[in-house]
Amino acid sequence: MKLRILCLLAVACVTPAVAGEKQRDPESLYQQAWYLEEGLRDPAKAVALYTQVASRFPKNKAIAARALTRAAGCYKKLGREDMEREVWVKAWQDYKEEIEKSPEYQHDSIRIISRIEKDLAVSSSDVAKLFGDILDQMQAVHIIPVRNRMLQQAEEQRQHNPLGALRSLRFAILLSTKLKDHATAASAQSRIGEIWFEHEAFREAVEAYDEARRDYPNQRNILAWNQMKMAEAFRMMARPLDAIDYYAELLRDYSEQKEQALWGRLWMGDCFRELGSPDTAKKTWQELAESDEGKAHPRQRRIARILVGLGPATLGDPAGDEFDNDEAYFVAVRHKMDGKIKAARELLKLTIERSVGKDWPYMLASQYLTSAGLGGD
Repeated sequence: MKLRILCLLAVACVTPAVAGEKQRDPESLYQQAWYLEEGLRDPAKAVALYTQVASRFPKNKAIAARALTRAAGCYKKLGREDMEREVWVKAWQDYKEEIEKSPEYQHDSIRIISRIEKDLAVSSSDVAKLFGDILDQMQAVHIIPVRNRMLQQAEEQRQHNPLGALRSLRFAILLSTKLKDHATAASAQSRIGEIWFEHEAFREAVEAYDEARRDYPNQRNILAWNQMKMAEAFRMMARPLDAIDYYAELLRDYSEQKEQALWGRLWMGDCFRELGSPDTAKKTWQELAESDEGKAHPRQRRIARILVGLGPATLGDPAGDEFDNDEAYFVAVRHKMDGKIKAARELLKLTIERSVGKDWPYMLASQYLTSAGLGGD
């Protein structure tokens, strides 16, 4: 009550001339909005004025950032979670540095992140139950930065603390879902599958990828890559027939995802080769080598032509991407089919060297290097 009386007295003492000057002063305009929000308890009028401050004075980043974050808070009071989220996303995109400098933001973020990290240290994997109360209380102003912190933390934990990385990712998925950011949620779920795969827990990897397919059916680009990764998991479980089924589903259900479909065709042919069906493998690769789709994707077409003997079994210049190791592997396969075991072995070593971590086909190349068939000339 005392605050409201003081604010009313302050407004009453403003002359028309002074009021006009204050309309051109961003700080004064911001204070008027603050008074509407906190003094008169009218967030609907306050949000309009906060938005006006941000739109009229975008170069005054400090006050524009404050105005947008207060506007998001007003929408929260009004029960408009959609607008709260939209305004906060804009504030974070346009004024991230200013928001991070805010003492209020720093205090709240440190408090929230500290609690999350403390709870993440427990052994339970039921993150939804652990953080149900936190999610209900979190404001939009904290959701994106905390979610991003969890994603970054998961990457830092990935090798030395995989279980911690899984918990961090699960929480990031919950936050992304709250934001309706299904692309990030699906990507985080896929990373859970990758962590299981890297630690040779192939069944768990398949379950994680399948969960992404069930929960985020519209994220087709991510799901197409996951379809390949499920096939790779079955390959490592010595179940090449199941791997072929998953590659076939990729070609049938995600045909519009050209990059994944073409790599899938190459790998499906390799499964047929491993099963002792060289004619079926060659037919699978031949379709890619001669198709119009292959012409539109010269790298995959060139590999297919090498595999069917239509081109020299030599490596092209490294593209500097995650598929350089795939290319080395397939050239090794060509040499193995030709009986050139020493050359195949050297290229499998190169496959491992070009792999980042245990990125596919690192494990497969390692497995072949220790097999009797590649033990010597």
